[in-house]
Formats: sequence, C-alpha cells, structure tokens
Amino acid sequence: MIKKILLIILAIGLASYFIAAITIFNKPEQTPVCTGVEILVDDSLNIGFIKEKDIEAFLKKEKLYPGNQPMDQIDLLKIEQKISNSPYIESAICYKTATGKVAIKVKPHNFILHVISDNGESYYLDSNGNALAKSKYHANLPIVTGAVTKKYAKENLVSLGQFIQKDPFWDKQIEQIEVLPNGDINIIPRVGHHVIALGSPLKFKDKLLRMQTFYKEGLNKVGWNKYSTITLEYNNQIICTKK
Repeated sequence: MIKKILLIILAIGLASYFIAAITIFNKPEQTPVCTGVEILVDDSLNIGFIKEKDIEAFLKKEKLYPGNQPMDQIDLLKIEQKISNSPYIESAICYKTATGKVAIKVKPHNFILHVISDNGESYYLDSNGNALAKSKYHANLPIVTGAVTKKYAKENLVSLGQFIQKDPFWDKQIEQIEVLPNGDINIIPRVGHHVIALGSPLKFKDKLLRMQTFYKEGLNKVGWNKYSTITLEYNNQIICTKK
C-alpha cells in the first residue's frame, strides 16, 4: 500500500515537473529594447549648422526616436530616409550596435557663406553653389551683402567661400563680403577698422596672399587702424588710403 502511494506521489511530481518545464521553455523570449541613442554630426569644420540635439528633436517630432523602443521594431532605413530628406542634410547612416544601442551618423551639407542681398533674399550658399533658404538653424559663416544675385553668387563666390573656409587665417579674419553694383568686392575684416577693396573676384587668391603679407610686414608695424581703405585691385600693388 505504501509503495503504491509513493508511486502515485512520484507520478504526480513528474507530471508537475514536465508541465512546469513545458511552460518555461515555451515562454516567448523578452524582446530587447534600445538602451541608448548615439548621434554624431560630422561637422569637421566646426560650422555649427546642425547639432546632435537638433537631430534628436527632429526624430522625436516625427515619432521615430529609437530610444527605449523594442529593437526588432526600429526601422533603421526609415530613420535614414527621414533625416536625409532634410534639405540641410547630405547623408545619414543608422545602425544597431553590439551594446544594444542605435548609432546615427549625420553629414550636413557644407555651407560656406550666408547671403543677405539688397533684393531681399536671405539664404545659405553651399560648396556646390546651391542656395538654401535660411531657417531656424544658424551657421557661423561670413555674411555676403550688397548687389548679389544667386547667379553671381554661384559663378563668383563659391570658390572664394571655399578658400576662406579652408584657410585658417582668412576664416578667422573675414567677417563680411560686400558686392558692389559693378560686381567688385569689398571685404570687411574682423580685426582692423579698414575696408579691403578686392576689386574683381578674379585672382582673389593672389590678392589675399598679398594682403596677408601686408598684414604681417606692414600693418603690424604702423598699426591696423591707420588706413580706411586698402586696395588690392591692381596687379602687384597695394594702395592705402589714410583715415
């Protein structure tokens, strides 16, 4: 009798074990969630046009921010396409990391000048000559004013803007470019109370090299505020007008 009872208890125990095992092993695995979002804006020139917080705010507004979302429900391609559709963005790459995060790398368009023309137009000019209307984003760029059309800007200012951006000295020194009605250019520097009359934008590299040499060998001796206008229009000449 006792042996029979023990066999019944053992059978019940084994049945309970198998039921519990089946329940545990058949329980669906918990889907991992995104533990963080790493956003990197490729701004090697420190223009500061678009920042990481701008991308984060944009994705949250579009309800595409992947933070704390199930990893298998995050549409990486959709995030890339949405960011890349912005006229300010050249490209976007999105991928999942081994640590359970989502990484987003964004490359903005390379804007070189901020144009505010006499005809009322205000836009950013990129390195390909494209004009993009100014928005809430702010870029720390030289300002172009005066009688400048989009055609003039594309044909005459793109190379100048690229040169300024890549040259450490002139990138810090040039604050404003004024386009005169005849197409000549005046440059307003950040340091020194004078105007640099560049004349035609042709051969601007030679003219600015000449001016840089004059800064070092001339103005450093007589003072940067002695002249009101420094003219570079004529070949191999620098004409200074005293105040």
